[in-house]
Amino acid sequence: MQGKALKSGAMSEEDLIRLMDTYSGVLIGVCRLILGDDALAQDMVQETFLKAWKQANFQKESERAWLIRVAVNLCHDYHRSRWWRHIDRKAEIDSLQITAPAEKDREIIDMVRQLPMREREIVILRFWNDCSADQIADVLGISRASVYRHLDKAKQRLKLEMEGGERS
Repeated sequence: MQGKALKSGAMSEEDLIRLMDTYSGVLIGVCRLILGDDALAQDMVQETFLKAWKQANFQKESERAWLIRVAVNLCHDYHRSRWWRHIDRKAEIDSLQITAPAEKDREIIDMVRQLPMREREIVILRFWNDCSADQIADVLGISRASVYRHLDKAKQRLKLEMEGGERS
């Protein structure tokens, strides 16, 4: 880390601000696409930075992957929560972006949001965040082969959907 960590194990305010400036956009995008809700995405990102501030022991080279992994895990925890299972969380796509997407982009985003969670996460990390298979494997805690397998399944599902066929 660039700044010095405080003795209590928490990072300095300067380091936290740098992380927030650098990674907020990426984390909000990932959480929005996973959760489908802007307010919840912002909450998960705040929780991610709170964990980073408390932890402060990850290495600079891996801070992006570490932050994405924490955010994805927080989104998973939220999905598993009892509250999540009892409400309808179908967000309008316009609420997920600052500007309305083009019609073709809207359709693609809707199709990606219909993928199973693991496939959706991998597509988001690969195509929206330009992560490599190794980075995705590290973030999600799965093997590189599993990343490729899920990515292939997601591509097949999306191709079928785009061609008008039924998804399996």
